[in-house]
Amino acid sequence: MIGVIISVAMITAVASLGVSFMDMVRRQTISNEGEWHVLYENVNKMQLEAIKNDEETKDVILSRDTGYAFLEGSQNDNKPYIFIREYNEEGFENFPIELKEGRFPKKENEIAISEAIITSAKVNYKMGDVLTLDIGQRYAKDEQGDNMILSQTSRLRKSEGILQEELIKENTKTYTIVGVIERPTWEPTWSPGYTVLSYIDENIMSSQGKVNASVILNHIDSGLFEHGKKLASENGIESVGFNYNLLTYYGVVANDRVRNMLFTLSAIIMVIIMIGSISLIYNAFAISVSERSRHLGMLSSVGATKKQKRNSVFFEGAVIGGISIPIGIIAGLAGIGVTFMLINSMLKEALGVSESLRLVVLPATILVAMLVSIITILISTYIPAKRASNISAIDAIRQTADVKITEKEVKTSKLTRKIFGIEGELGLKNLKRNKARYRATVLSLIISMVLFLAVSYFTFSLEKSLLLSQDGVNYDITVYFYDKDREKQEDMIGKITSLDNISESNYIATLDAGTRIEEDAMADYLKGNHENILENGKYPYHISLKALNDEALEAYAKEVGVDFTKLSDTEKPSAIVIDTIKYEEAQTNKYVETKAVKTKIGEKLDLEFYDSEFEQYMPIESVEIATLTDKVTMGISSVGFMGSFNMIVSEDVFNKFVEDNKNMIESTNTTLFLKSNDPLSLQEDIEEIQKSYEQYGMSIYNVYMARQREEQMIVIMSIFTYAFILLITSICVANIFNTISTGIALRKREFAMLKSVGMTSKSFNKMINYESIFYGIKALVYGLPISFAMMYLIYRTLMMKFRFGFEIPWVSVFIAIAAVFIIVGVAMLYSSKKVKKENIIDALKQEII
Repeated sequence: MIGVIISVAMITAVASLGVSFMDMVRRQTISNEGEWHVLYENVNKMQLEAIKNDEETKDVILSRDTGYAFLEGSQNDNKPYIFIREYNEEGFENFPIELKEGRFPKKENEIAISEAIITSAKVNYKMGDVLTLDIGQRYAKDEQGDNMILSQTSRLRKSEGILQEELIKENTKTYTIVGVIERPTWEPTWSPGYTVLSYIDENIMSSQGKVNASVILNHIDSGLFEHGKKLASENGIESVGFNYNLLTYYGVVANDRVRNMLFTLSAIIMVIIMIGSISLIYNAFAISVSERSRHLGMLSSVGATKKQKRNSVFFEGAVIGGISIPIGIIAGLAGIGVTFMLINSMLKEALGVSESLRLVVLPATILVAMLVSIITILISTYIPAKRASNISAIDAIRQTADVKITEKEVKTSKLTRKIFGIEGELGLKNLKRNKARYRATVLSLIISMVLFLAVSYFTFSLEKSLLLSQDGVNYDITVYFYDKDREKQEDMIGKITSLDNISESNYIATLDAGTRIEEDAMADYLKGNHENILENGKYPYHISLKALNDEALEAYAKEVGVDFTKLSDTEKPSAIVIDTIKYEEAQTNKYVETKAVKTKIGEKLDLEFYDSEFEQYMPIESVEIATLTDKVTMGISSVGFMGSFNMIVSEDVFNKFVEDNKNMIESTNTTLFLKSNDPLSLQEDIEEIQKSYEQYGMSIYNVYMARQREEQMIVIMSIFTYAFILLITSICVANIFNTISTGIALRKREFAMLKSVGMTSKSFNKMINYESIFYGIKALVYGLPISFAMMYLIYRTLMMKFRFGFEIPWVSVFIAIAAVFIIVGVAMLYSSKKVKKENIIDALKQEII
């Protein structure tokens, strides 16, 4: 019964964990980005009617970007505009817009302004104020000198305090302020316009008017992509898009490669879990097959028919299932529910997420758990009944089919006795004399090991895949300095880094350089298609040469295991090479992690700089590779492009390279990277400093939302994966304990017999210990190869969307090896202690256990 309860609880808990996790991420995405599934852009009134009348349409959100107007009296030179966006009523309900004061607009001449206009631009608007705005679009010259429209994601075009863009008026509108909203999360912090929201009245929309229609669907499945494109095509809608961020968490993806990968991975994990579940229930029955065979033989001897014996066993299984399955389902759901209650507060505090994990129970989850358990119980009970039916009553009672006592069957080698002594030989003979029990226990160990290692590798690969798909944003704010005067840069950096709310800072000077790499040291992905680029047997690599300040470089050098003084030596320049690169393949959309270059520590690379003035490469200097690493520090990412890598040097070495070359100094870019506990306030403080340096080039990008989103996903995934591993580990331990303790309990007579002929407690303990070792060795011999095969199968499945090297998680393997011997040993000792308390005479007299 315990075995069945644990098995049902495992299936229920694992399925509920996965469903609940997806539900939380889905709700968090809706909270951050709003709820919509399909977007039809620039639709007219007739097209909008077709969208609304579509059978799959549940709700339609209308939106329109009206344009920009100058914000009179703005004291923030980086945001001189008001940006006007319009929504219908559904838009205000479904998009993440927080109302601080007043109400949302209900008419076309009403607006809700962003509170940032009051707090950041210092324009003291009040409720009921009437604004007359000249609205138009922002234009700037492209490389060809033609006008191009700038959007809200395009930073303000400004140089030396002079605006390099033009606002061309299209119309004039008058609005009344009816509400104040929080700064929308979807507004980039570098946007030049403060967002204000107005209302789209569909009833008075002209036939020529254009709006964007974001649709919430009735049914969310993979067919929505084709349906959306078909609807757009039939009604002449030029552009249709999909909310891939949200749809992914519904399990709906457009890419067949990704869909196949997800389905295959889900199938592999479900098969592993089901095998673990089946083994847990089956072993609970199979260990005691011989005793039930004996019982059924006795029934046969007094006239029981095959049908009666079979029904008797099935009834036994039905009683066990009827009691255990409901308890297992309740235990699984309760366990996950309590776990969520315990971690939700920590989750919200650590990540700043608004949504919490909640227990989501699907009927399919309960049904699958019940069906798997019922089928397994039927199989497990049918086998002993069938076996007992096919042998005579006398043989069943004597258990001649179960216990093997021929010399050949129990023979052991002389080496066994020599190494392990009489106790080891007895232990091995005990295992051989009842192979069915021995195999069932070893099978339990093997399945537990495979289950643990496969799930460990699955979660390890899942985290790696998530990291590969991220952009590697490990900072909140970047400040770019366009002015090349080093003294002014240092002065600006000093003032910024002295501000409050900065938890970590790092400024990096970057120069685009190059080097030539021998053909055999080229990255594998460059071979085969890039040989035509070789020059004298060498491949031209692009190097992003980066200089860290001494404090940051010293900490980074310690992390990667390099002597800081060596990196500071300008006479013998050396560098840290980040030899791992991550990128997305354009043709396959695969996320790839691979070695960027195959150089070695101690090798020297001849650096060169392309001087655009002379249109030729100029030699810089030879740099020795101090170490190769895949670790990055704040402001540096291994995300790049093919045929490139990052090289990290000290400030002194970098300055020596560029000091005598005016063109190199002009090509150097300096960037300050900041982490903050209040990025928005810090941005405002930096913008105040920027006013003093208006004639010098400097721009600010606040990317804390992107970093927060990446870190949230990584931590949430880590919580999910560790919870998954903890759950599986608990099940594996329970499986082993249940199997071994049941097996030991059924050997009371055997142990009593050994004691009756003089076996001491010390010898008994040694015999049990040796049996544990034999169990462990046998399990490892079969379990490890099967586990490695399962890992590789999961790896090949992930390669449908990702590409990185196959790595065996050796830490998990060593944990599994140690755990097998520890758990088996503890289970054997715990179970045998109970047996020791048994009276020898009573145990020998016992016929049926």
